[in-house]
Amino acid sequence: MRSFFATLASALALLAGCAAPASAGPKVPARPPISHVIEIMLENHTFDDLFAHFPGARGVPVGTTLPSPTPGGAPVAPLLAGPNQGEVQAGLNNSRVAELAMMDRRGARYAMDGYTRYPGEGLSAITSFGPSVAPDLWSLARSYELADANFQSVIGPSLPNTLAALSGTNHGWTTNAEPPASDVWHSIFDELSAKHLASAFYSGVPAWVYAGTVWQKVLAPRQGVEPLSAFFSALAGGQLPAFSFVRPGVGYSEEAPEDVGEGDAWLGQVLNAIGESPAWSSTAVFVTYDEGGGFWDHVSPPPSSGYGTRTPMVIVSPYARRGVFGEMTTNLSVLSYLDTLFHLAPLSALQSRQNNLSRAFDYQQRPLAPPRLPVVPARTVAFFGKNPLSDPPAEVPGRPFHILVVEQSPALVPVAASTALSLSLTAPAGIAVPASFPRRLVLRQGRGELSAVLFHPGYYRLRASAKGVLGYLTLAVGVGPNTP
Repeated sequence: MRSFFATLASALALLAGCAAPASAGPKVPARPPISHVIEIMLENHTFDDLFAHFPGARGVPVGTTLPSPTPGGAPVAPLLAGPNQGEVQAGLNNSRVAELAMMDRRGARYAMDGYTRYPGEGLSAITSFGPSVAPDLWSLARSYELADANFQSVIGPSLPNTLAALSGTNHGWTTNAEPPASDVWHSIFDELSAKHLASAFYSGVPAWVYAGTVWQKVLAPRQGVEPLSAFFSALAGGQLPAFSFVRPGVGYSEEAPEDVGEGDAWLGQVLNAIGESPAWSSTAVFVTYDEGGGFWDHVSPPPSSGYGTRTPMVIVSPYARRGVFGEMTTNLSVLSYLDTLFHLAPLSALQSRQNNLSRAFDYQQRPLAPPRLPVVPARTVAFFGKNPLSDPPAEVPGRPFHILVVEQSPALVPVAASTALSLSLTAPAGIAVPASFPRRLVLRQGRGELSAVLFHPGYYRLRASAKGVLGYLTLAVGVGPNTP
């Protein structure tokens, strides 16, 4: 258990709005037991959106309400997603302009009360998903460590936050458009390369998607984007680099409207593979989310910091201190942890001020056992639109829809198998599932097409399963910002 004084110090640091400097915390031993760091970055969820009611954490206070999304309406309470819902509509706005308006700065703090009133947000922005939707994420948080004061480092969408998480700065860039060609993106990959330490960016999206983009500057010279299959091979073969940055593919990132359960099942596959690998005993894993995605969180970031909403960070390692880590952090803190571990120089002045997560670890404790997660299918079922780089479109009531269904390995590579999937659909309360909706779908060589029609607006959650195979899809049928 952390001492009273350590807990008091971290609370005062949070109230002061000052991240602990990178030198804070216990020193890493001369020969630390950690030689591999893995960051698994998912997308677009706030802390309250996924951990609103986590025991011991700063979740949503009882009795919290927000302004009605309709003029003159009564205040509304945050919603907990029902069994018919694993995500919300895709209309959430996470631009810098929108986030600043929704955070609603009032004097010395943000009121965090504009999410229900901003166009396109409404009840969708205050819907949260708990352990029934994200069982593996919650299991990791319970068994290891959950940081509950982690803020997105840039008020803006995914690209600037991801670039900052790897480069220590966003160079003032706050949109998802390509940054200016003149920007120099000196990154953690460059720092490790200079120290002759191996690193890799593993992605479930094909490497050609990154061609001609800023990623060619972020990666070290002669370093490319590697497929997830290379990550799993490195794990199994004992060839894991010093730093692995891992991102999923389409359908698994958890960004709305992608189902949280789909990404969670993949996360379980990844952590299971890490736990079974030779690297487990010397590895620190950080499960992060690039930014809040337009979802609400009740905790106000310090206005002077420039930080955005709280995002989850789960720390998994044999040496993670179990429980809730309450010190203020950002995803840049992972960089500071790498600096401390491998004796690197900070990438920026902002990063030099980050908490280095040293107090999240106890290298003298009895090592924790590898993860034993509740949902780890051998393969997942992916759902796409016209091709495997597109999400299924929003469905229109009464209009037939067609979804590409693909069976995939943990590396998100199609599996050429013939599989009979059982389909179950959970409809909104009071709505019956049409008798015409298919209960079975046979995949030929790992692929098939789901065709159906749903007549009533609302969220419907599809579960596709077979022995060792599992997939989830939230069907958004004629929904809007205020569809519960």
